[in-house]
Amino acid sequence: MIQPVLSISLGEKNFSFAISNAQANQLYHLASFSADEMNIEVLAEILSLHPEASASFYKVSVCYCYPQHILVPQDYYSNENFGELFKSVHGVLAGKNIVSESMIDWQLNDIYTVPQGVQQFLMRRYPSASFKNFPTLALKNLDNNEDGLLKVDFGVDEFELVAVNQNKLLLAERFEYATPHDVIYELLNLCNAYSLSQYKVQLRITGLVDKDSALYKEMYQYFMNIEFRNATWSHEDHPAHFFTVLNDIARCAL
Repeated sequence: MIQPVLSISLGEKNFSFAISNAQANQLYHLASFSADEMNIEVLAEILSLHPEASASFYKVSVCYCYPQHILVPQDYYSNENFGELFKSVHGVLAGKNIVSESMIDWQLNDIYTVPQGVQQFLMRRYPSASFKNFPTLALKNLDNNEDGLLKVDFGVDEFELVAVNQNKLLLAERFEYATPHDVIYELLNLCNAYSLSQYKVQLRITGLVDKDSALYKEMYQYFMNIEFRNATWSHEDHPAHFFTVLNDIARCAL
């Protein structure tokens, strides 16, 4: 019996979804979109053109990829004032809901914002859905690496970066970029800030980059240990690492 799972990744300018089986090793549908602003009107139009995303699902999982967030150690966190804590860092953001998410394995709380209209739209559309922020997803099932690990997921003009070393989280951040040099600058800056060797650190890549791209060739000039992290499903139209994040979302729904 097929138990279809809907996995959604959503950010300020990007929306993608995948429909897979519950084991996340068979892919039935995959679609990806970008817009100047991924608001509820755009989302509604996309979903109206893809009725398969409005079917009945065994599970629905959503991963948010919005830029504003803070990671707070458990010892300094309070359910009563996490909103004020966020505002003290990022200020008051109109039209945004402040959400807190526990990262138990790391003794952290991730506090982030989601546009109110978007959050309400998704909760109405998928009332049984579970919601996570990207750092929570990225920090699951990490293998230990004594020389450090950089997990990088590339979008069209931004990338998500999570850095860990010896089971310690160093950074979870989103960066915009216009050229490959922008990416190299951020990666080398991080290595310098946390004393990671660019010749030893593991650079694990997913998203919209391939070996023939100028971006990959530029990274290869500076980093010795680069690998693509492939999805457990295959898609005949795209390399196996392009939509690994959607695969990760599906696997977390197991």
